[in-house]
Amino acid sequence: MIKAIIFDAFGTLFKVTSGGSARTIMKNIADCGTVMDEKAFLEEWKDYYKKHTTGACTFMKERDIFISRIRMFYNRYGVSRNAADDADALLAGAYEREAYPETKDVLTALKEKYLIFIGSNTDNDVLKSVMRKNNIIVDKVYTSENLKCYKPNSQFYTHILKDNALSPQEVWFVGDSVTDDVLGPKSVGMKTVWVDRSGAGGDYGQEKTVLDLKELIEYL
Repeated sequence: MIKAIIFDAFGTLFKVTSGGSARTIMKNIADCGTVMDEKAFLEEWKDYYKKHTTGACTFMKERDIFISRIRMFYNRYGVSRNAADDADALLAGAYEREAYPETKDVLTALKEKYLIFIGSNTDNDVLKSVMRKNNIIVDKVYTSENLKCYKPNSQFYTHILKDNALSPQEVWFVGDSVTDDVLGPKSVGMKTVWVDRSGAGGDYGQEKTVLDLKELIEYL
């Protein structure tokens, strides 16, 4: 029997713009006269984040990872800008993210039958701000900051289970990331729904694929 549903936040409940921050930093560097390969830059930008979140020995908040990553690139290319200021300017946009049109109605409907949690790789203040802005209320919120680890680390999911005295078979995890929201939760025995908004398709072991959250109402 399903008792709870855990939703990823960004890309699932709230809209995101992929690659925007990386391209802004790349432009800052290019403005100082350095020509870079965009594909290689974006790949290294992503790899730096993975290095500090997946299997990292020491936990860092997303803001700190962001600043460290920008500073690394600025130092490499001799850019005399303040990495912390530029990081905060870019991160300010995260506080203004909008919910997908169906988010509130879907959560309201599902609350009638299930406990509703959010499980997100983000800092507490970012997620809380976006939830307030969009008037989104759930039963509990779990972030990488308050759990001191990142998805797809198995501890992220098992902590939520233990905190609510739930077995993996009693929980669905819903999200847009194959790694974080399908493969990660499945590794501890949870059922999963992949939110494939782009319609890319693919079988990753998920129990269900949906194009948007509205499809969950009939399914769950």
